[in-house]
Amino acid sequence: MEYLTLGRILDSHGLDGTVKIFSSSYFAKERYKPGAKVYFLDKEEQRKVFTVASFRTQGDINFVKFEEITNREDAQLYKGQLIQIEKAKATLPKGYFLFSDLEGCKVVDINNEVLGIVTKVEEFPAQITLRVSRQGQKDFFVPFMDRFIEKTDIKEKTITIKLLGGML
Repeated sequence: MEYLTLGRILDSHGLDGTVKIFSSSYFAKERYKPGAKVYFLDKEEQRKVFTVASFRTQGDINFVKFEEITNREDAQLYKGQLIQIEKAKATLPKGYFLFSDLEGCKVVDINNEVLGIVTKVEEFPAQITLRVSRQGQKDFFVPFMDRFIEKTDIKEKTITIKLLGGML
């Protein structure tokens, strides 16, 4: 089973067992709905299921109360652990993709000529960008925007781009 990381527990917050999480998900509000089940992943790679009781956010920080954690001392035990969900349950709005699904995709131009493979999805302040590696050549970057992306086919692991002058 594959898992998607939502964030890392930074610390406890308050006396009731609420935890402070540094988010790595764009859809935290949907992921932490009350009643949702998530997993804590510890250093020994063991997962334990927890149920969301409440959620609020402030920037990249999420404050989540879990039904199973009732006090500050218990919350402290989970400091540093990752929060995950099953990847199969990570639904996204149409036109959105998981970074892990984009990595490993073949990048082709509109003539179906292979240009390289996406090795990393990078987040810059202006936009999300694909790092494309080419055998024996320097990597190049493609902004993940409609202006540059013609088609994304996750099932075929192919991203078709509009190649602009100077991009390579």
